[in-house]
Order: sequence, then structure tokens, then C-alpha cells
Amino acid sequence: MADKLHKTKGIVLRSVKYGETSLIVSIYTEVFGLQSYLINGVRTAGRKNSGRSMFFQPAAILDLVVYYNEFKQLNRINEYKWARLNENILQM
Repeated sequence: MADKLHKTKGIVLRSVKYGETSLIVSIYTEVFGLQSYLINGVRTAGRKNSGRSMFFQPAAILDLVVYYNEFKQLNRINEYKWARLNENILQM
């Protein structure tokens, strides 16, 4: 059975370094609940990819296009962007 693409929103709960350049991220999604995703190449030092890992900091709210297969424990993300930017979490 092939993986299907789905659009969903999600909030990043945890991010763990995997290998030299990748992350394994736990995200609570609107459609599928708690899911784990492998994201390759987001921690490279090159100019092209700089700053991509900041999308996956805890509490980040993202619009996602994800591959989903109910038989896999670790899926992949096809596209991601900020759903909401929180400039000031605490206001004094």
C-alpha cells in the first residue's frame, strides 16, 4: 500500500537529532493525532538549508503536507511552513 499525501496542521512536541543532518520530530497533528516524522537534511551547515531546523522547535505550529501510512511508525513530511508566528508569548 502506497503512502498518501494529506494536508494537516500540527504542533511540534519534541525534536531529536538523528545522524549528522536529520531530525526525528514528534508532532500532534489535527488529522492523525500524535505522529513521528523523519526529516532529512535540515541540520546541514550549508547556506541553502540554514535555519530549516528552527521550524521544528517545540511549540511551533505548522501547516504540513505529510505522507501517511497507518502501518508505519515513522512517516515523512513533504512540505512545511509556519501556520502561526508567536512574536510575544509573554507580555509584560
